[in-house]
Amino acid sequence: MSANTPEKWYKELPTLTRFGLTVIFGVTVLAQLDILDPSLLILNWDLVINKFHIWRLFTCVLFFGPFSFQFLMQMYFFVSFSGKLEKNEAFSAPGDYPFFLMITILCLCVFSAILQWPTGMPLLGPSLVFAILYYWSRREPYAQLSFFSFQIQGFQFPFCLMFFTMLMGGSVWADLVGLAAGHLFYFLKEVCPQEYGKDFLPTPRFIQEFMCKFETSGGHPTVASANHGPAAGNMRPTPPAGGTTNFGGTGYRLGG
Repeated sequence: MSANTPEKWYKELPTLTRFGLTVIFGVTVLAQLDILDPSLLILNWDLVINKFHIWRLFTCVLFFGPFSFQFLMQMYFFVSFSGKLEKNEAFSAPGDYPFFLMITILCLCVFSAILQWPTGMPLLGPSLVFAILYYWSRREPYAQLSFFSFQIQGFQFPFCLMFFTMLMGGSVWADLVGLAAGHLFYFLKEVCPQEYGKDFLPTPRFIQEFMCKFETSGGHPTVASANHGPAAGNMRPTPPAGGTTNFGGTGYRLGG
């Protein structure tokens, strides 16, 4: 049996989770060494609209501040829940998860502008992590987790984290923005097709095609790309017999 080394752990991460971790860590290193000015990355709607700094809409989620214990916790949550969500059946085709990230990031930018007009909240990385965590909690609502020795279920986890943040004297506004973005995507992608028969967020075909080529060129084609192809984004998981359900995930114990 091969040893569980950091290199093996890193290579076994899902593609986009591994890519995100690499970029976030690299950006933090460059900022820590004063090679990269974080002010070039933060969200500022005034610059986006008047100076066409469009990249700020996406780079604002790549910088979490300097290295610290809080940074490590954010990376832990990102790797854990982004990895699990990326492999969830909700994202059966290779283009589904990057489309989820794109829509969620744009929603975060809009919601942050509503709260802090006209510039918006400058750094939205923690909000993106919370949106990922929240959407996972809707996909795996009955997963068993251990939170400070208390056994809780997946759907309770986001609210436990916010309550813990408040107890520690922190602000929950970044978490609330992430929750709003994650829930909006969940409502449009999960609830509307079941309740109203309409998918308002079908994954664009060009994203499916690009991700299929990306996965194949990397030498690690996913099961989804092999079995579904570019048009797989229009396929939804089949609900179990006896009725429909808003949750398609299965439970598990964190770290078990």
